[in-house]
Amino acid sequence: MGGRLARVFRAFNVESRARREISREKPRPAPRHRTSRLDQLPDHPEIKEEIYRKDDRLLTLLKDVYVQSRDLPVRVKDGGGEHLPCKQEEKRLTKLGDLGDVDVKKVPKGKISIVEALILLNNHKLNPQIWTAEKIAVEYSLEPKDVNSLLEFFIPFTVQEFPKETKKAIKST
Repeated sequence: MGGRLARVFRAFNVESRARREISREKPRPAPRHRTSRLDQLPDHPEIKEEIYRKDDRLLTLLKDVYVQSRDLPVRVKDGGGEHLPCKQEEKRLTKLGDLGDVDVKKVPKGKISIVEALILLNNHKLNPQIWTAEKIAVEYSLEPKDVNSLLEFFIPFTVQEFPKETKKAIKST
């Protein structure tokens, strides 16, 4: 029912509204500067001359302008938790794994490489009393809450070997 009613109001007096819109005077575009017409450039040499002419008054004003730029040192705001971006991140050397040349050599503080993540998870799994979250946070320059989340939610792969000779094993022929 609502569609029919909407269609009636939409179609009401359509022809007169269309005539009124068509007869309305259209806005004229702003006049363009004569030098902006590049297609007329070969026909009018005075336009080309005006484009390439130097204005002595503007040149003298430009010579009086002196710009001196100095970069201010980047500061970190204390308190509010807002940090301005640092120009250079503080990096630390990583504990290298078995990959040699492929290993990442430097990592920003607060982050760890894949090799380091696997090493610290394995250490924690083997000796949880020695490798606590606090010790890992200090050792790898991480936030304690991040280390707790890592130890809770990231589980390293475990390999389980099953004996080959069982009664249920399928024998290949």
